[in-house]
Amino acid sequence: MDEIIRPLVVPDVETTGLDKQVDSIIQFAALKVDRQTDNIIDSINFYIRPDRPYTITIQAYLKHHIKPDFLKDKPTFKEVANQIRDFFEGCDILTYNGISFDLPFIKAEFQRIGEDIDFMNVDCYDAFLEEKRRNGNNLEATFKRYVGMSMEDSGLQAHDAFSDVKATWEVFKAQQEKQEYGPEQRLTEDNFIIYGEFNGSPTPVFAVGKYKDLPVAYVSSVDKGYLNWCISPNTSFAKSTKDYIRQYIN
Repeated sequence: MDEIIRPLVVPDVETTGLDKQVDSIIQFAALKVDRQTDNIIDSINFYIRPDRPYTITIQAYLKHHIKPDFLKDKPTFKEVANQIRDFFEGCDILTYNGISFDLPFIKAEFQRIGEDIDFMNVDCYDAFLEEKRRNGNNLEATFKRYVGMSMEDSGLQAHDAFSDVKATWEVFKAQQEKQEYGPEQRLTEDNFIIYGEFNGSPTPVFAVGKYKDLPVAYVSSVDKGYLNWCISPNTSFAKSTKDYIRQYIN
């Protein structure tokens, strides 16, 4: 039986800031690609008005140049959530640094409106992580190295979500032609626990917090109370994170 090759969704978000707990998505764009033909078969691009008081940090504005006035007549995330969820349905995912940023941000927005989206049961490729392993560079420089011209010369605008997803897809195609690679190994959806190198071996470690870069197993042996706090109803960690931590408590 032939292997089923699922389409790839290539998402990107622009936000009011970097903290998914207090900041909001103000642009969501995505491509859908047929991996058997490499053809783009669908796309969406929403500018989104936060439905709670917000400010756009100067650091974020200098990247995407989106102003609050521009968003006044745009839909809220809740109004486009079903379209976003449906766009991901039945597809694997390709991002550029999205495993640590875009996907957790999208997950948090769904949770904030009392809904959910599952990113754990699909393959997620990350062209940024792969490029960092190979060369280490931002999207603009990576695009130029693989495509032979700048994003601007190709008609793309860096830090515009829709341009960024197009550039990410071009980088991924060029990477796969040069050397194929598979989806990332992930432990949790919100990237609270990641694989880190510890004593020369890949080891599950905390990515943030007071035990940043320390193995979960070690923390379990010295401060099980911290793990109990992580899985308590008072925290907003993803269900996959709490489920993963429970194995170190029971």
